[in-house]
Amino acid sequence: MTVPSLLYEAIFGKKLPEASREVSLAGALTSGFFEVSQAMNTTEIDVQKSLDLIASAATSILRMERVVILLKEPGEEMLAIRAMAGIPRGRRFEQYRREIHDTIFSQILSSGEGMLVTEVRAGPDRKLLRLLRRLDVRGFLGAPIRGPSGVIGVVAAASPLDRRDLLETDLKLLSVMANFAGVAIENANLVARLHRKAKKLTAIFQISGALNEERDPAGLFQLIIDHATDLMGAPSGSMILVDRRSGVLRIQAERGLGPGVKEEILLKIGEGITGWVAKEGKPALIRNVGEDSRYVEANPNVRSELAVPIKWGDEVVGVLNLDHYRTNAFAEEDLDLLTAFANVAAVALKNAKVLDRGGEGGKESP
Repeated sequence: MTVPSLLYEAIFGKKLPEASREVSLAGALTSGFFEVSQAMNTTEIDVQKSLDLIASAATSILRMERVVILLKEPGEEMLAIRAMAGIPRGRRFEQYRREIHDTIFSQILSSGEGMLVTEVRAGPDRKLLRLLRRLDVRGFLGAPIRGPSGVIGVVAAASPLDRRDLLETDLKLLSVMANFAGVAIENANLVARLHRKAKKLTAIFQISGALNEERDPAGLFQLIIDHATDLMGAPSGSMILVDRRSGVLRIQAERGLGPGVKEEILLKIGEGITGWVAKEGKPALIRNVGEDSRYVEANPNVRSELAVPIKWGDEVVGVLNLDHYRTNAFAEEDLDLLTAFANVAAVALKNAKVLDRGGEGGKESP
């Protein structure tokens, strides 16, 4: 048995009926799997290139007129087309986009299961059959694309080029391609996160020089919060010192909160999210402040918060607090980066002799 025969039997679970078909299938399989390998091995942060290659590979391997990859987009109800291969039917798709989503894609997204539809398999669902006819589709396959948090999209394939009847083995193969797409997206996201982290770490290193040159405490406080908000993309935040004499957290500089916040917000150690961070010496990542009983409102627009302790040795001398106007704005990697930035800020505060004061920002004087 030849390699193409083995591949065919492994994928479809049956032997090739004719030798002539083996040549055609061998070409399709070779071309398709080569494109998939290219998509999976790419080191670029170009997820679009990977998705284009996977769509093209699925078209070749399954011998379908067209294959479309659709993904969820933040804030959008319907899936967005991210890649397409084969014979384009964009206008027709747009014409029936809502009906396609409600009848087909929403079912795949909610169930997490693939879908195989033909004239025979449509059964009593006449609405689905009429939709396929209006789209001029002679057989349809749909498979969910899964990410770490669940189903994130769909790979759809329509109309076999050889007008064959679609089988469960075809759906299984499309599901394999959907898994490839999921892995490619996650790999691209991982590489993108690593690149962003590397850029931010480089920025922290560069910022440390500017902070250590500043000797005026007021100027240093403002530099710290300005750089922190810029670095993390936060619309507001505050640089806080712990006053050990009074047990109060004092905002030394703010951004996006208004100057009055320094006098209005005087939390005690242990009070609010920043007070908890000051007491426990641990960072806090709050994805939705409305669900955290510790939260004390300073700005009604705030939806998520990130706070890390500023430490000198084992002592918490301050808190660096950032806010965002949307939920889930910060991730674990942001917490790690802001913690690294807080360490740089602590050195700058020490060099500026802020931490040598009695009580505020340092140990209480005897």
